Amino acid sequence: MVLAGHQVHRVPEDHRYSLGGAGVGAWLPRLLAACEGRRTLEALLADLNEALRPPARDLIERLYGERILIDGPVELAHERAAYTLAVEGTGPLSDRLRALAQAGSAAGRILPVFCQDRLDYAAALEFSRRCLRGGITWLWATLGPMSRGYVSPPFLPGAGPCWTCLLGHFRRLSPAPGLYDALIEHARGGRPIEPVPFPAPGVEILAQLVLWKRDQLAASDPPSALYRLHVLELESMEVTSHHMPIDPECPDCGGRDEDGVPLG
Repeated sequence: MVLAGHQVHRVPEDHRYSLGGAGVGAWLPRLLAACEGRRTLEALLADLNEALRPPARDLIERLYGERILIDGPVELAHERAAYTLAVEGTGPLSDRLRALAQAGSAAGRILPVFCQDRLDYAAALEFSRRCLRGGITWLWATLGPMSRGYVSPPFLPGAGPCWTCLLGHFRRLSPAPGLYDALIEHARGGRPIEPVPFPAPGVEILAQLVLWKRDQLAASDPPSALYRLHVLELESMEVTSHHMPIDPECPDCGGRDEDGVPLG
């Protein structure tokens, strides 16, 4: 099923697929042409007569199931805007970003940045859900894994993956996926999670990545790397970027309405 609140996008390949139904030739080509990844399915259906919406949804769902239509790239939802950082969290990275934010401009929208110096996934989940409910764009930056640091893509309230999608991606790649649930339950039970040491040069690299992403949000045509996960490997001081897909089974952003707000 097409996820509510997610943009629908045609796969840029040549497909031959037969669709039938009374009068489909009068409205279906126009509907498919509008599947450019910039509008949600709900918004596309709103352009049709009310009687046509149920069969149109059924046809779109079939095409989505066949991967003829896919979720639109998050880059297509980019809206140029200036931001000023609002740093939350604890540790040397949050301290450094607060100092940099105070020295910079205070103009523009507020961009929350949740910084972590420990593996407290429960706190990140709570922060993510609060931002989703509030329709807030935000960033996550952590040095909690100790051997590496992460700077997330901007999490948009109405498009692209959310932080819980990212957590699901980590689980699938992990040789011990149950560790994530154990850490979440540990924190929710009120038990402490200790901060980890991280060298100052690594903190500075992560801080500069956050500033770069803030600045790129103000660009009209930012590089695709803005919406990728950046990973700093401490052993080599190498920074790599990785595409973050939407998790079709995400319990958080998989239930957005047409405005991107979580249902329930």
